[in-house]
Amino acid sequence: MAERFTVSGQAGAQRLDRILRARYPQSGRQAIQRLIGQRQVLVNDRTVWLASWAVSNGDVITVLTPPAPLPAQPDVFDSAWLLADEGDLLAVNKPAGLLAEPKRGAMRPSLLELACARFGALTLFHRLDRDTSGVLLFTRGGAVNALLTQAFQAGLVVKEYAAIVMAPNRLAASGVIEARLRPSPRRRDCMEVTATGGQRAVTRYIVVATSGDRAWVRLFPETGRQHQLRVHLAYLGAAILGDRLYGDVASAPRLMLHAHAITLPAAIFGQVRRFVAPLPAEFALPRTTNVET
Repeated sequence: MAERFTVSGQAGAQRLDRILRARYPQSGRQAIQRLIGQRQVLVNDRTVWLASWAVSNGDVITVLTPPAPLPAQPDVFDSAWLLADEGDLLAVNKPAGLLAEPKRGAMRPSLLELACARFGALTLFHRLDRDTSGVLLFTRGGAVNALLTQAFQAGLVVKEYAAIVMAPNRLAASGVIEARLRPSPRRRDCMEVTATGGQRAVTRYIVVATSGDRAWVRLFPETGRQHQLRVHLAYLGAAILGDRLYGDVASAPRLMLHAHAITLPAAIFGQVRRFVAPLPAEFALPRTTNVET
């Protein structure tokens, strides 16, 4: 049911998204962005689709479909997240929306804190963005840390991600994206492609399927730069659906990026160690596809 309210008590004009976040504090930033992007908000009976739209006291806002509250953040480690416990090494399937490690100002515990409360002291060996789901490795210390460091530095660890991206785009059926990355001078929380300087970043990819305005892609990062997959794909017009920084947050209910598998080499560990986080239901391939590899 639509909700209608009059803005009051503001000290000057405010952005529309800030007004709505204050009105729906339990719904989250992405839900508000989707709401506006999907043209579910009217200001003075005029449809508005810009989050930055200036709203003043006395303006009447109509929300055609009020956003649902975010799911409750977990306070304990869910046993279903555990993929493997091999003594020195744990593999965990991180849910989307849960911080991998503590962050200043965060109101809820991170996956690392929840895992330590369950299993004792652990080290988070690598990271995933908050909005990305999938395989994360934790260690209990000892020789495994040196072995993992050796494997990562030698480029012998194989990571595989699944993503659903915007189409059409400039991706070939398969290929390699090699584009250097640097922090954006315009946004502190973003990275960008640069022709000079920056850090070398390499991503292999395979387009698994396309259907309508989206494509299903397998990704194999050969380097591990911040936001690498998200920036590389957006650079080729294939922004990941639901990406609040590099794409259209309203295009999906979450960031459609999942760390599907990680493989550790026999050359370092004596045998191959492979950990797989099953694909979430929302990553299922369409029944009919335009491209298959």
